[in-house]
Amino acid sequence: MIDVEKDWLSASPGTANPDSPTDVVEQLIGLALDNPPHIPEQLEAKSQEEQQYRYLVIIDIEGGANDRPGEDEIIELPCIVIDRETRTEEIRFHRFTRPVGWDSYLKDQPNSRKNPDSNAVSFKQALGELQQVLEAAGMLSQSLCVTCGDWDLKTIVPKQCAKSRIQVPLVMNQWCNLKDEFNAFYGCKVSGMKGMLSRLKMPLKGNHHLGMHDVSNIASILLRMLKDGATIGPTAERDEDGGMHFKYKASETAGKRRD
Repeated sequence: MIDVEKDWLSASPGTANPDSPTDVVEQLIGLALDNPPHIPEQLEAKSQEEQQYRYLVIIDIEGGANDRPGEDEIIELPCIVIDRETRTEEIRFHRFTRPVGWDSYLKDQPNSRKNPDSNAVSFKQALGELQQVLEAAGMLSQSLCVTCGDWDLKTIVPKQCAKSRIQVPLVMNQWCNLKDEFNAFYGCKVSGMKGMLSRLKMPLKGNHHLGMHDVSNIASILLRMLKDGATIGPTAERDEDGGMHFKYKASETAGKRRD
């Protein structure tokens, strides 16, 4: 019960109070203005993040981890969007993407070397479609990307955008490294998705390194953290000059692929 309520009860009929009801109301209004209820900093920060980032866009990039031609580009862009307020899954998005190098290589190859049934699209098209889906749903301006590590958005997405000759989308210039928030919230030290699942005694569903399976498992972890009271906010941000800023101390492996 807040202090204003106590004062209101103490001024109720049956108690000795020389003031008129109008005077009591005026006093209580003044009291509320002079002494607003105290809100713990953690709850206040959580409320701000909930309002600013209602939609949590879980992304887990596949491909691009090797330096060999064709293997140094993204081949899968899976995504699940969680509504933080309702704690429900709102959107599933998935595209297989075709490396830029393949287009150059296959351009002069005979049709026998090509797969006309492939549904893979360019990374430029896939990224544009993801933004269109978020914007059409009215979510883009309130979205925060969530990844399992910093590698996806710190390293491979900018690298792929450079190869595809496009700009990194603004929504991907800041993100939540769920591993960092997980370790800080639960007071532990896990290094990947499997470690988080194990810590929470949750089973791995599907196959590791299949895009939609991975984002589904990460979504389960995220929902559990929200249920337990975790604050999910940005842990990393890239400025206009490409400089990186981390909420938690960047480790030696920050930006490297770790599963």
